[in-house]
Amino acid sequence: MKRTLVEVFCGLAALVVMVSFHHQIARLEVQQADVSALEQKLEAAVAQQQGDNEELEALRQQILAHTEDRMQSLERQLQIAAAGSDQAKVIADELERARRDVETFRSQMSSDFARTKALVDAYISEVRTKERNAAMRISETQGQIATLASTIYQDKLELTESMLLPTVQLNGDDTVGSGTIVFSGKNRKNGNRVESYVLTAYHVVRNILADTPRARKAGFDVTVYLPGERLIVKGRMVASAPKIDAALVRLDTDRVLPNVANVLPRDECSQVRVWDPVCAVGCPLGNDPVPSKGEVSSLKNVLNGTNYWMINAPTYFGNSGGGIYRCDTHQLIGVFSKIYTHGKGQPIVVPHMGLCTPMSLVYEWLAEAGMDHLLQSEPIQRIDLSALAAPAK
Repeated sequence: MKRTLVEVFCGLAALVVMVSFHHQIARLEVQQADVSALEQKLEAAVAQQQGDNEELEALRQQILAHTEDRMQSLERQLQIAAAGSDQAKVIADELERARRDVETFRSQMSSDFARTKALVDAYISEVRTKERNAAMRISETQGQIATLASTIYQDKLELTESMLLPTVQLNGDDTVGSGTIVFSGKNRKNGNRVESYVLTAYHVVRNILADTPRARKAGFDVTVYLPGERLIVKGRMVASAPKIDAALVRLDTDRVLPNVANVLPRDECSQVRVWDPVCAVGCPLGNDPVPSKGEVSSLKNVLNGTNYWMINAPTYFGNSGGGIYRCDTHQLIGVFSKIYTHGKGQPIVVPHMGLCTPMSLVYEWLAEAGMDHLLQSEPIQRIDLSALAAPAK
């Protein structure tokens, strides 16, 4: 009887162990099914490349957490199970598979991250390239619009005030040249005294001082053109850069002159291109300031170590030192320097091949001299083409 009872109890214990074992296996199968479902969701998300990156990362972390929880559960069960039993062997095998799954999944996550990063980097690079190209096209279109606007609509008074009236004539006994007023007002670096400065070519002042000896002490004549009158004052060279053929002349007057050139900002000098319409203003052969139109012909003309720009706007003797302006914005972009000639005995002037000193070189020179604050740049006013297109009332 006792033996029978013992056998019954042992049978019941074995049954309990088996039921527990089957429950554990069932839980493992449920956990594995959950992990598989999550993995399928992840693969679908990656395949479609949809969804937010944060959601994708959260999904990955969820799968990893499930797997790690499964490992911890298996480790606990392995400790409880009797050593060497079938249950312990099954749990140990399941634990080993879970560890391999974690390692594989982590490796896949690292590989997926690298691929995703490469895709994102390539996409960002492509977007930035498209943005640069779009910005370039917009800039070109704006330039074309501005050029068209300046052709369609020209305010003669504004053209005169912005390009003709800032022009001056420099005179010696046998020399005539041109210059451009670039500053007139209170000079903050000279006690806020009212001063006026003219930008010109160095060789013009050099020739005047050579043929007019008294000019070294008394100064030389500079004709300033005002609306309805002329003002003749003395000028003195206060800075020079023979290498780039540029000079700065201070005028002996405390009068604030109304018309000053709008100088192209330093950071925009590199935007000048071949084919840009330009206007050359000077006093050829001692005449009052006259304009002539053309284009930038070349940006690379090295002479005696200095790079000059070439323009095809007609120029002649006396234009030297005069201003070169952008036709669309009326901004001063250079100082006229030299005219091409052909032949030796009696050289023939080539008026449509002139060289000018770019404002970028002038900025560098005056910055070294601590006088670049004398170059004034004002915001330009764009012409509203839509207003021009509106029908007259």
